[in-house]
Amino acid sequence: MKFGIKKQFIFFFIAVAAVSLIFLSFILKIAIEKCFHDYVWTAQTTSHEKIVDYLQNYYSTFGTWKNFDGDEVNKLAKTQNRYFSLYDPHGELIFSNEAEIAPCCQDPNHKYWRNIYPVISNGIMTAWINIGQFTDHIYSPEDMAFRQSIFYGIILSFIITLFIALPLALTLSSRLTKPIRDLKLATDAMASGDLTKNINDTSSINEISGLVSSINHLRKSLYQQEALRKELTTDVSHELRTPVNIMQNQIEGMIDGVLPINKERLEWLLNEMQRLTGLISELEKITQIESDTFIPIYEDVNLSETVSEIVSGFEGAVQRKGLKILTSIEKDIIIKVQKDKLTQSILNLISNAYKFTDKGEINIKLYTQNNRPILEIQDTGIGIEKNDLPKIFERFYRVDKSRSRNTGGAGLGLAIVKAIADAHGWKINVISEKGKGSLFKIKF
Repeated sequence: MKFGIKKQFIFFFIAVAAVSLIFLSFILKIAIEKCFHDYVWTAQTTSHEKIVDYLQNYYSTFGTWKNFDGDEVNKLAKTQNRYFSLYDPHGELIFSNEAEIAPCCQDPNHKYWRNIYPVISNGIMTAWINIGQFTDHIYSPEDMAFRQSIFYGIILSFIITLFIALPLALTLSSRLTKPIRDLKLATDAMASGDLTKNINDTSSINEISGLVSSINHLRKSLYQQEALRKELTTDVSHELRTPVNIMQNQIEGMIDGVLPINKERLEWLLNEMQRLTGLISELEKITQIESDTFIPIYEDVNLSETVSEIVSGFEGAVQRKGLKILTSIEKDIIIKVQKDKLTQSILNLISNAYKFTDKGEINIKLYTQNNRPILEIQDTGIGIEKNDLPKIFERFYRVDKSRSRNTGGAGLGLAIVKAIADAHGWKINVISEKGKGSLFKIKF
């Protein structure tokens, strides 16, 4: 059977309080019993010493036991429920009142205790006395009442503490469970598809506050991912539907005889088909790289030579566009990587810098820092808005949608670069400002 956290908390709180009180009461009872026993024993010893002092004073006064009748000391002993027998140093009985209680000694529940004391006068033992008492006479009625009041006090404290612990447990459990209930309602709403409600942090508990913060972050991420998914669906359908509709219209026109069938028109159709095939190929690349089964085939690659070869392939296009391409490449940097994926990543980054830079320069640096190769590709192009930076690695996301058709981009280049970087364990950072260009940095 399952119970809510509030009931379980109350149960365990009360159980811990009860166990603690029982243990504390047990220890307290033992301590009080010991202290009380010591107190009573001190009182008993004092009573016995009074009898012994009387006998010692008597012998010091008379110097003999011949005329000792025991009446005074017998009265003193009886007032204290004591019985005694007095013997001379040779063991001869001088006086005893124990005959009066002899029949009682047969009762096993009426235990009789004896204590022996010497009677000293002028440093010489003149006699010894055997003082006895029954167990039930050790504690006086006042002593028994005191013990009983202590016992009742412990029981009453136990009950009062439990009654105090109950409202405390209810208060603490409410403070603990309320934010948890709020979290459950929020996560239920998230599970049903509502990602718009932010959870308010009303808890004073650090762990719960951290959990609220994490769930809010998760909700925000899911909301953004859902928005990106919808945007991705729209972009994919747009990228595929528009050229397909155009080709369909062209083919229908040629079938109906409205449009002539010639080489130029067929080449245009072929180019559109190739563009669609390329788009599908790019999507397949991303899917393959991001799949769990993709494991890079590592080999030693001269990163310096690879970067130099790719840069040399762009030099003619860059010059025709009136741009400058500057390089600072440290020689013979060797890394373990899947070479074709490395080439594709660098090619995509330099291609983006070329496409989105109309004037100025492209600066490419390759160096090592703390034994880690770093590639920087910086341009003086259109730059990226601050709000767009977190989204540039999403599929089909374009910083400048008005230019995407002219540049031929479908918004997959950076998504491929990010997928390759994640698969290899690289870190890729972007620094950009609108109208001032961008800096892409890969730490291999």
